[in-house]
Amino acid sequence: MQVKKFSVKPFISSPLMVALLLATLAVASHSQSAFARSILPEQNDAASARDAVGDSMSKLEDLNKRIKSQEELIAKEQERLKQYQTEKAQTEQDLESRKAVFEQKSKVLDEAWKSRNNY
Repeated sequence: MQVKKFSVKPFISSPLMVALLLATLAVASHSQSAFARSILPEQNDAASARDAVGDSMSKLEDLNKRIKSQEELIAKEQERLKQYQTEKAQTEQDLESRKAVFEQKSKVLDEAWKSRNNY
C-alpha cells in the first residue's frame, strides 16, 4: 500500500503577508484595549439605584401595613364610640325619667311632711 503525499501550500506564503497579519493583529488587540474602558462606575451606580428602589419598596410595603393596621384600629374605635354614644343617649333618657320620678316622689314626701306637721 502506498501512502500518497499531499502537498500543502502554506496559507501565508510570503514574509510580507506574515508581517501584515502580525501588524493587523497587534493593532486590533491594542485598539481594543485602548478603546475599552471600565464600566465599574456605571455598575456601582446601577447597583445603588437598584438598592434604593428595593429600600423604597420595602418602606412602602411597611407603610401600607401600618396604614391598614391603623385603619382597622380606627374602625374598632369608631364602633366603640358609637356604642358609647348609644349608651350615653340611653343613660340621658334614664336620667330624665328618674328625675321626673324623683321630683314626683319629692312632692309626695313634702306633702307627707306638711300633712304630718298639720296634725
